[in-house]
Amino acid sequence: SQVNEEISVKHLPSTEPDPHVVRVGWSLDSCSTQLGEEPFSYGYGGTGKKSTNSKFENYGETFAENDVIACLVDFECGEEVEMSFMKNGKWLGVAYRVRKELLGGRALFPHVLVKNCAIEFNFGQREDTYFSVPPGFTFIQHLPVAERVRGTLGPKSKAECEILMMVGLPAAGKTTWAVKHAAANPSKKYNILGTNAIMDKMRVMGLRRQRNYAGRWDVLIQQATQCLNRLIQIAARKKRNYILDQV
Repeated sequence: SQVNEEISVKHLPSTEPDPHVVRVGWSLDSCSTQLGEEPFSYGYGGTGKKSTNSKFENYGETFAENDVIACLVDFECGEEVEMSFMKNGKWLGVAYRVRKELLGGRALFPHVLVKNCAIEFNFGQREDTYFSVPPGFTFIQHLPVAERVRGTLGPKSKAECEILMMVGLPAAGKTTWAVKHAAANPSKKYNILGTNAIMDKMRVMGLRRQRNYAGRWDVLIQQATQCLNRLIQIAARKKRNYILDQV
């Protein structure tokens, strides 16, 4: 079948010089939230770049506030799955072709990575579409439930949630253990909370901010610490599994 979704972008206020990031696409349920920065994670960003496994290439056009991006997946291309995108009703061409045997029957899930943007999705629940859908494509919500694959279910209650706290001297291997433990238990969907994990996500075009940060290092640490404090506040309200990795 061929599936489709639409995403509408709106910027939120920010004081940064390059504040707004939107990357949309598809990934496996086992992939991290960093869309386009690992295998089987396929993104298209507002800078006019597509990326998978942190390899960024020119694709399509730039997009920004009030633009509508349609994400298309075609499973009827023989031995391959084709992913393409549309901007405001204009088809931008095939972005990715992936052999079905590599996917091994695993489902692709809609995925969006945002920074300082509000977005609105249309999985087919809107009475009218933003732009007309190409012939042969169906919105995800219009597919029979039997043809869909359920993503990993999180803990049903706070009592079922796990919190692991790493204890040890600096450079003792706490972060390495946490990352390996999370990878070895994908069904737990552990969220690692720590300044190291936050700075690892502070990437520009897939490169760690530490390598291309032009400002002062202490400013970066301060920003990461502020983010961590906020994440801990949010974590207390969510039914998730956590690993607290902070000295």
